Amino acid sequence: MALQLAESVRILQADPELGLRVPPDQVARARRELVARVTSLPCGHWEVPHQGEERARLGFLVLEGLFARDLILAGHTGTELIGEGDVLQSWTPPRDEGLLRYHVQWHVLSPVRVAVLDDAFARALAHWPQVMSALLDRALRRTLQMSIHLALLQLSPVETRLHVLFWHLAERWGHVTPDGVSVRLRMSHELLGQLVGCRRASVTTALRRIAESGLVERRTDGSWLLHGSPPDELSQVHWPDRAIAG
Repeated sequence: MALQLAESVRILQADPELGLRVPPDQVARARRELVARVTSLPCGHWEVPHQGEERARLGFLVLEGLFARDLILAGHTGTELIGEGDVLQSWTPPRDEGLLRYHVQWHVLSPVRVAVLDDAFARALAHWPQVMSALLDRALRRTLQMSIHLALLQLSPVETRLHVLFWHLAERWGHVTPDGVSVRLRMSHELLGQLVGCRRASVTTALRRIAESGLVERRTDGSWLLHGSPPDELSQVHWPDRAIAG
């Protein structure tokens, strides 16, 4: 799926958080100068552009929607969810010297709008170090989220892994309701398996046990409702004896 650039957007209007460090008397000028091309992507497979006009020197800023980034290694797939506010690297050179062979695939899970941070945007950004700093913070935030995700993959049994994953996702995509915290992400059992590093059948069984515990509820609209409080670094959830070791 190639990029089809159809519009431009003022980045600090589309993502006001990026301009919070700009002095108040300079915000209006920063909004006018920091303009990027925007493309919309429907659900499906996406090939990240590597060269030509579509190459984004600084990457892509996700304005709306949800990506899944699949990394396939030794026949197994690990997945990272990427959404609004994330900065994606535009391209990476071939790693001919690498010993491990892997493959990366991108999938649009819900329609996406991304700002293309190209050469023109990079030149304008040079005058606004406060915005550059905010973009770097976004990249560091994504690294922290990936570290937490990596840590939860060490948890056992699978029920605990899934329970922690739901709260990890809720921190970003959750909404507090009178009934609990709602996570409005449509995730198949296969996708959940890729997120927690186990087979789909194990996820199905583990989700049944979690539902029986009353901690997580699958709603009819495909969302997830979390009850209780998120686990901390010392807390443990006790599952039935037949919990899945993972």
